[in-house]
Amino acid sequence: MAFLAASIGLAKFASAAVLDCGAADSAYVFVRPGGANGLGHVGWGYRTSCDGGYSFGSVENPNGSPILSAGSDNGFWRQDGGEADMLTAMKARGYLSYKAITVSTASFDASPANTVAAAAAGRGYAVLGNNCADVVWDVLKAYGVPDLPYLQVHPIPNDWYGNLRQTRKVTWSASTSL
Repeated sequence: MAFLAASIGLAKFASAAVLDCGAADSAYVFVRPGGANGLGHVGWGYRTSCDGGYSFGSVENPNGSPILSAGSDNGFWRQDGGEADMLTAMKARGYLSYKAITVSTASFDASPANTVAAAAAGRGYAVLGNNCADVVWDVLKAYGVPDLPYLQVHPIPNDWYGNLRQTRKVTWSASTSL
C-alpha cells in the first residue's frame, strides 16, 4: 500500500479528471476462479470518460513464479475501449464473472488510477503483498472506490472478490457471468 500512496502523491500533480457522470458501472472487478491453482485471479476496469470509455487490465504472472523482482515481466496488460470492448477482452482472457459498482457516494478520478495502473507493469510480483488482487485494490483505491475489502483479511483473490458487497458508501452488483 506504500506503493499506492507514492503513486497517488505523484498523480496529484496531474490534471484532475473527476468524473461527474453517475456511479452506475463506474468500476469493475473481474474474476477467474480457477486461476492461481484455485485461489483465483482478478482484474480491474474503470470508467475513464462519461461517453463510455474504460480502462481495464491485470497482472497475469504467466510463468507462475511466487516472486518476481521489480522490473521483471509480471504479465501486466492494459487496454482502453468501450464497455463492450472491456467485457469481450476480459472474457477472451478467461475471466468468467464480474462485479460492478451500481451505486456510490464517492467521486471517481481516472488520473490517479491511470498512474497506478501504468506503474503495475514494473512492480514485479509476490504471492503475498504484490499479487493480482493487490494491483486491483491499488488501482481501484486510486480511482476513488471506497470500502474495498482489506487484503490483509481476505488475501485469497476468490475470497476478496466474494467480499465486494454493499456498504454505506458503495454497492456492488451481484456476480455476473461473462
